[in-house]
Amino acid sequence: MNTFNPLRRLLLRTSALAASMIAVPLAYAGPLPAESLYRLSVPLKDSQGRQFDWRALAGRPLLVTMFYGDCNAACPIIIENLRRTVDQVKPAPGRLAVLMVSLDPLYDTPDSLAQLASSHKLDPAIFRLALAASETHTRAMAGALQIKYRAVTNGEINHTTRVCLLDAGGKLLASSTQLSPLPDPAFVAQIRLALK
Repeated sequence: MNTFNPLRRLLLRTSALAASMIAVPLAYAGPLPAESLYRLSVPLKDSQGRQFDWRALAGRPLLVTMFYGDCNAACPIIIENLRRTVDQVKPAPGRLAVLMVSLDPLYDTPDSLAQLASSHKLDPAIFRLALAASETHTRAMAGALQIKYRAVTNGEINHTTRVCLLDAGGKLLASSTQLSPLPDPAFVAQIRLALK
């Protein structure tokens, strides 16, 4: 029986690259778990133009998903769902982060992401919208999060919707594929458990 799932294979293939990149952030003490998604280095630029590696978010629970700014179908629903989920969980300051990474780094810009965050009234202390440094990094992150996408001829992107909950060390605790503006009760319960 083959015990290697696609995520594990991706993590193993990129371990050499990850080892050669920046060290594990100081916010997370100790070695990363073997199944940590933070073993994958993904350089990003946020809506304020700041460059960072997503591993810098280690040390607290993280909700992470992928979207694109020009989406008029699923992405606005995902954004609203995340906003309402955070409102319902009511995390203490600094206890939870939300990272939303663009599937369209060629057309989304830091300015367009900042406008999107503002129009959706996303709390900048919790939400961070970002672009990967390259299409290769975008694909690597999507693979790690098990989000599938492809560009179609009209400029839109077909993609799966998935929000992942990672623990402080980058281990996947839970995920939700619910496409509704209303929070997923089971997912909310998992987030609350992670914050204890």
